[in-house]
Amino acid sequence: MTKLYSEEFKSLLQNPHWANRFIGYGDPDAKILIVGKECAIDKNNDHFKMYEHEYLQNFTLWRRNVNGMVSTDSVKNWISNPDWGIFNPLAPFKGQLFKVRTNRFQNKGTSRTWYNYQKLINLIRGMGKLDTPQNTSTIDFYKDCFITELNDQPRANNKEISVEESDEIEDNIKHRFDMMKETSSFWAHFQTVILACGPYADALRKKPELKNAIFGNAKVISEAKGRKIPQLSSFISNGLLWKIAEQF
Repeated sequence: MTKLYSEEFKSLLQNPHWANRFIGYGDPDAKILIVGKECAIDKNNDHFKMYEHEYLQNFTLWRRNVNGMVSTDSVKNWISNPDWGIFNPLAPFKGQLFKVRTNRFQNKGTSRTWYNYQKLINLIRGMGKLDTPQNTSTIDFYKDCFITELNDQPRANNKEISVEESDEIEDNIKHRFDMMKETSSFWAHFQTVILACGPYADALRKKPELKNAIFGNAKVISEAKGRKIPQLSSFISNGLLWKIAEQF
């Protein structure tokens, strides 16, 4: 089974500014886009191989998928055979179980963030807004959404950030906005955008012209229960996820 990728996504892959940058994971032709802060990888220690394959090769792997018309069904199960040679951003870490892992790649579970993404997409599926059935066995939220980050430079965590590091993150986000505006035909095709990145998205909240320049007429959800939607990496209540889902 093959997949035909949109012209908007192909156009992004032709833009030299995106070469060797992180684009995202999941279905680029989905109706939903989830925007997070950044991936929690410490690229300066033994996680460098993860950084190399998950981030540095993201652009290259997407071009390979487009050229080969690779579909989700054809992606091999990664969790039963954790080989970076078969890693694919279309179905990243395919086969992960619907439970929070105790350590990276242990117990075949997933991260807290992706566990919450799955719960959120399951809620939307349960409302009849998506055709894919709810899945409480394995992680497959990526079938119904595309996910990206506002800061494409991974960080292990945001604790004890120096002034210099904070300025660097701010510059990274501004540069990301510029790149997204250049390729807005892709980012604006999503019907719904969830900004699950707390204060990282403040500029999008304060400047409607910036939000429209990137996401066009998409419905942008950035708040729930009277507060900014945080990165969904901590213990997020089911109530908050429901308040996000019911805005669809």
